[in-house]
Amino acid sequence: MHDNSTRAAQHRHFGGGLRAAGRVAVFMLAIAGPVAAAPPTDVEVSSLPAANEMPARRAIVRDIAIETVAAGKEGFELTARLSEDGELIGRPIGWTLRLASGEPIFESEAPDANIITEPGDYTVDISYGAVRLSQTMSLAPGTRLIASFVLDAGGIRILPRVQGHGLPAATPISYIYARDGANAGRLVAKSNEPGEILRVPSGRYRIESRFATGNTMALADVDVKAGLMSAVEIDHAAGLARLAFVGSPQADVYWRVSDETGAIMAPIRGLNADVVLRPGNYSATAEVAGEVLTARFTIAAGELRDIILGN
Repeated sequence: MHDNSTRAAQHRHFGGGLRAAGRVAVFMLAIAGPVAAAPPTDVEVSSLPAANEMPARRAIVRDIAIETVAAGKEGFELTARLSEDGELIGRPIGWTLRLASGEPIFESEAPDANIITEPGDYTVDISYGAVRLSQTMSLAPGTRLIASFVLDAGGIRILPRVQGHGLPAATPISYIYARDGANAGRLVAKSNEPGEILRVPSGRYRIESRFATGNTMALADVDVKAGLMSAVEIDHAAGLARLAFVGSPQADVYWRVSDETGAIMAPIRGLNADVVLRPGNYSATAEVAGEVLTARFTIAAGELRDIILGN
């Protein structure tokens, strides 16, 4: 991870995996082959309560110094790092300084915060990815407070794939849920960019991996350590159906795919679409100018099926 890549590259860790219709490999900035994991035995993550963000934690101050300054020059110089022995973060951090009343008087997105303000009691709010911290601080007359906060955070990089086919054109969606303490089951972060680094507090998390089109789902558990990035490879034990309409290139096509129980997935608009499916029997329909075209097919894990319809 950019914030602490030198130190992180010196650590290697393989975390336990958990899967649903998939294979999982978890590693810290190291290359590893997929590791089979046992099927989940507890509640499906989708049924757990979700929230937009984690509650703010109390911040840890690693270094603090007080500088004597002239009246009117009082204020704060604030920086942050991921771990106790990590380097200062060089990426934008969200800083907010609030009065004791809660009114914000300073906001910025920068690696550090240099603030001139009157002596008094304040609250410093810090946001970095899914990390939320808060700390009360008192500023005495004639002083400038210099402090560096420890975020106690790391990163998760998720690489979803379809068995035997890598990353399809279908948009992947990853949900990251907390597994620890009072926040267990809370939605911490969401991503639809494969390989995106999600910055989260250190702790245990569950990843629910899906695709925007299709019905496959895979789970993985990961432990995030401060200052390190956990890369998680998730292989979906699924097939890839490539839907294609052959006809007028200006045709307005709506695709609908249903499984053998009759459950219909979200409709897809366009001449072509990639759909990631659990192994099984399916029906695909293309609706074009009031006409409905249908194809029935079976797909297996790792299989690529071209479903072509036209008029």
